[in-house]
Amino acid sequence: MKTLLFYLLMALLAGGGDGAGTGAGKWQAGAKAMWAQADSKPQTRLMVATDLHYLSPDLTDHGSYFTNLVRNGDGKVMEYCEELTEAFVDTVLEKRPDALILTGDLTFNGARKSHEDLAGKLAEIERAGIPVAVLSGNHDLWNRNAASFSGDGVELVPGVSAKEFREIYFPFGFEEALGQDTASSSYVWQAAPGLRLLMLDVNGVSQACSVPEETLEWMEGQLEEAAKAGDRVLGFSHQNLMWHSMFADGYMIENSRAVFDLYRKYGVAANFSGHLHIQRVGELDGFYEVVTSALSVSPLHYGEITIKGNVLDYRTESVDVSAWAGKNGLSGEEVLDFDGYARGFFLDTFYGQAMEKLEGMEDEGLKGRMADYFAGQNHRYFSGCPAPGDEKMLKAWKECGGFFGMYLEGIAGEGEDYNWVRVWMR
Repeated sequence: MKTLLFYLLMALLAGGGDGAGTGAGKWQAGAKAMWAQADSKPQTRLMVATDLHYLSPDLTDHGSYFTNLVRNGDGKVMEYCEELTEAFVDTVLEKRPDALILTGDLTFNGARKSHEDLAGKLAEIERAGIPVAVLSGNHDLWNRNAASFSGDGVELVPGVSAKEFREIYFPFGFEEALGQDTASSSYVWQAAPGLRLLMLDVNGVSQACSVPEETLEWMEGQLEEAAKAGDRVLGFSHQNLMWHSMFADGYMIENSRAVFDLYRKYGVAANFSGHLHIQRVGELDGFYEVVTSALSVSPLHYGEITIKGNVLDYRTESVDVSAWAGKNGLSGEEVLDFDGYARGFFLDTFYGQAMEKLEGMEDEGLKGRMADYFAGQNHRYFSGCPAPGDEKMLKAWKECGGFFGMYLEGIAGEGEDYNWVRVWMR
């Protein structure tokens, strides 16, 4: 009911005419008063990013094996992950949020060296007086593919366990936790006066991607404590609570309904996750989940959360690697036009996948147009602005059979923009 009232107020505010002396005018006046009251409250600003996929520069010489690996991947700008990460750290230091939250897949392949080097960069942020809180992702723990890359070869290197992860990142959330779960690496963290974050881990658990019963009991106790203290709670996780795409297995928490029911019971307004690499917002019964797209994939998104009174605003921004490169005297076409490079790399990656799928098609012109369409639709989808489908292209892809046609039909949108949402908090 509160959500319905909220959107009714917004619709009336957006309506034409002054509404003087009418019921609509009274609603408008009430809504304006509500926003004015929110604006008068202290403001909390958080930054959230996910899926950095950081790889220590000591683990690659950018030789042929590594280059081929990333160019046949999923569009991550791994050849410049050091520059991207440094630019992101610089962005955090410039914006000075009340806290930075990283929701998993901190590393490319879970290598211990990558974790240690990234922790060193996060320490720079903490030294500047900006608290950092982290979660692990599915790439970060017990990764059998933890490796270094040299020339045309690869060599396995040590990864980390959940215990080692907590030790490396102890200063970043775990040290200041108000409560820590014993069945997982979940914890509760005070981000600002009156605001707690429930950092939910489903990677360092006995059954991956599922919340243990002991953790659910622990969560309820933590939510009860927050309610008694009069603190609001926001949820954070790597995997998702809601169904946001045609991919669910391994992406959506298996018993997410139990988590959702707890959050609804205790008035948690939203959860922030990642993992999918797409920008998405979902809503169910007034509860929101925001999926921030991967920092390592064009358009290099991170999220800004602003809370004033009962109003939470979320919007995406992109890391300006080119500005950082110019400030630091770097040269090179890629870093000085990094947005263009990252977008081009993404499009080339998916164009190549499409051309491989269409191998054997005799009409080269149609094949090129279909591949362009596949790459472009993917970029819009990942960026949070899915575009309507082109009937001719969809028909051509469906006639090829297989997964690609079904996938393209599934990602088509109607001009939605998932890069901004406003949430009314209790």
